[in-house]
Amino acid sequence: MTSISTSAPAVRQTRLPMPLSVRLALRELRGGLSGFYVFILCIALGVTAIATVGTVTGALQDSIARQGQIILGGDVAASVVHRRANEQERAVFARFGTVSEVGTMRAMGLRPDGDAQVLIGVKAVDKAYPLYGNFELEGDRSLREALAEPNTAVVEQGLLDRLDLEVGDKVKLGESLLEITGVIALEPDRLSGGAAFGPRLLTTIPTLQGTGLLAPGTLIDWRYRVAFPASADEERIAAFREAIDTELENSGFEVRDRTDPSPQITRAVNRLSSFLTLVGLAALLIGGIGVANAISAFVARKRKSAAIYKAIGASTGLTLTSFALQVLMVAALGIVVGLIAGSLIPIVLDRAFADLLPIQIDLSLQPGALVLAAAYGLLTALAFILWPLGRAGQIRPAELLREEITEQKSWPPRAFITGSVMSALALAGLAIWLSEVRLIAAITVVGIGVVFAIFLGVGRLIRGLAARTPRPRQPEMALALANIGGPAGLTITLALSLGAGLALLTMIALTDTSLRGELQTDLPENAPSQFFLGIPKERFSDFSRIIADNAPSAELNTAPMLRGRITAIDGTPTSEIDAPQDAQWVLDGDRGITYSEKLPEHSEVVAGEWWGPDHEGEPLVSFEDELARQLGIEVGDTLTVNVLGREITARVANLRTVAWERLSINFVMIFSPNALENAPYRVLATLNWPEGRNAEAENAALRAITANFPTVTAVTVRDVLQSVGRVLEQVMTAIRVAASLTLIAGVIVLAGAFATVQRRRVYEAVVLKVLGAQRRNIVMAHILEYVLMAVAVAVFAAGLGAAGAWLLVTFVLGVDFTFSALALVQAGVLAVLLMVIFGSIGTLQVLGAKAAPYLRSE
Repeated sequence: MTSISTSAPAVRQTRLPMPLSVRLALRELRGGLSGFYVFILCIALGVTAIATVGTVTGALQDSIARQGQIILGGDVAASVVHRRANEQERAVFARFGTVSEVGTMRAMGLRPDGDAQVLIGVKAVDKAYPLYGNFELEGDRSLREALAEPNTAVVEQGLLDRLDLEVGDKVKLGESLLEITGVIALEPDRLSGGAAFGPRLLTTIPTLQGTGLLAPGTLIDWRYRVAFPASADEERIAAFREAIDTELENSGFEVRDRTDPSPQITRAVNRLSSFLTLVGLAALLIGGIGVANAISAFVARKRKSAAIYKAIGASTGLTLTSFALQVLMVAALGIVVGLIAGSLIPIVLDRAFADLLPIQIDLSLQPGALVLAAAYGLLTALAFILWPLGRAGQIRPAELLREEITEQKSWPPRAFITGSVMSALALAGLAIWLSEVRLIAAITVVGIGVVFAIFLGVGRLIRGLAARTPRPRQPEMALALANIGGPAGLTITLALSLGAGLALLTMIALTDTSLRGELQTDLPENAPSQFFLGIPKERFSDFSRIIADNAPSAELNTAPMLRGRITAIDGTPTSEIDAPQDAQWVLDGDRGITYSEKLPEHSEVVAGEWWGPDHEGEPLVSFEDELARQLGIEVGDTLTVNVLGREITARVANLRTVAWERLSINFVMIFSPNALENAPYRVLATLNWPEGRNAEAENAALRAITANFPTVTAVTVRDVLQSVGRVLEQVMTAIRVAASLTLIAGVIVLAGAFATVQRRRVYEAVVLKVLGAQRRNIVMAHILEYVLMAVAVAVFAAGLGAAGAWLLVTFVLGVDFTFSALALVQAGVLAVLLMVIFGSIGTLQVLGAKAAPYLRSE
């Protein structure tokens, strides 16, 4: 009888099928990542930069959107210049919710004794303010308590410091003395008011009315914020806009809503993000040189493996696929490292600099930014991987029987060339398409490509010159020239890795020097000493007499000044015009306008003709030439401008140039006198000192004006230029820090290049030692090589940086180029320093190598 076994059958362990190429790639990577560390760092650095920028930008945009009600001061806001809303307009606002009225303007704050004055930002509020957010004062006092009495105000600490006042003292505003009852600690809607040109003074609307500042034509911005009783959905916001357009047509109101509470900030954030992303892309591309070097070294190391694969029957496709998978796995590791770092660095930056930001940023994971950074990293890797990797398919089994002693100069297969080029084009297209200003992005991308081509040529030129230079009798110099001119030297890698970074830093330094020269020398010499705003036209003769008595040698220039908003261009509403970013500001909000019989100084009519002194026909307008070209405005077109709630349509009579850099009186739009001369306006005046500035006379004239015209705002150009200089210093410092990423990437590439040639350098040193060379001979030869290469590359980098700065300063910024020898020398010093540091580390390792093991192996 046959027994039946009851034991369970053996379970066969099965593995998921895996392609042979994948198994070979994983097997090769078991040996570790030796030789790939520079590769990983180069990819990770660029991805980190782009991921950090994207994460911070995304978080900032999300925070602005979430805090839109607080930043704007309401769910929607309607603003108008010069005048307050009438009863009909207020009734329209009130239909949608609770309304708060706020007026903002610039004025002079004075000590009661008149010994000191300062330009301040005045803000007048009603009892409903603030609709959203918390207005905080230092101490436990509330805003309502601080402003409970008439003629009281709260101020920023800067006003107290500049006027040497304390809480409880009084400050003169217009014709009134206001008691300071508190110091502002937090103003929730500060960003919605735009740039601040002085410390804040906040008071009530009745108190501001009593100062005498609110005369017809006064430049004041009235904002009407509305808090909806329910959620501020898009339909309710759209209904508010429609009511303004239909019921309050031609009223001149500009509407904003909580989804974009401060377009200027949004635009600035987007432009900064685009710039920093391009810098990160430049760092990625420089790091791509290290990637290409690493892949070339990888292919060289795998020559034997590839030859063995083919000797035992592997196809070229299998070999290339296996190698490509290895490299892509390592690239993925670099991308992941960069994404992790790019997600963590913003958290560190937020904790370190949160107090410096105007709003609270809620950092969170930004998947879109990380995907974009990964795409940049992958495309960069492919652009630099495919070309050298394609040469692996050209390795033959015969490689097992010989050593490679010459550079591989053959071209890779066409498919790899196509893939590399397509990846580079996709990378460039992505950068341009996602940029805020695509033209600048396109120019930058092309510029990066040109710079790479230039320094590739520079490297080849230096190598060629060194190879053709007759060898001197000094052995150290001869050896240095031989290494520089040799096919396996560092010359081309050095030129590509450090050249672009040094050129960029030189260009930034020279641009900074030119801008500082403009602010500190040219503008103070050519610009007026003071601007006076808000001069009553009926008292202008008194104003002129005071200037003549206190500044007899000064030149007084004047112009009527109003504010108006362009509502249509040649019949097309501005809301339907897709203007370039650089010109959009002209259509956003109100602009200063004037009228004149004569063409302003330092202007030239480039199209059309100026009107005659007695023009009485249809209203005419002159427009600034460059902005007109960007907006598509031509002579003969019509412009419709809302001034004080009245629509004025004028025909474009001419286009003219404007020398904005001279800071003289000029405007984007100048009308013929018959268009505006009957409108209520204030006079704008400038004071010039043709025979040289006299600080004592300037201060005397300023004190006389502020004493007799307390409602006139005086702006000292010198103070403004100092403020601009401080901002410029901060901006240029930030740009330098961002640009240093390219240099860091170059340093990583350089370090990888030194590691790649280290074995050859050791072998060379061993041979020299056997032939009788001493340690000092080897050290001197290496130092000469590094210094000569660094100086040669630095000279070309300095020249290219100087040329780039000249083009930028002269043709883009429109200021005079200022040469600085220090800015040029710094490139050479930095290049020599980096080369000597890395070269010394490598030389010490070379000198420490024992000769016997190398001689036995050979």
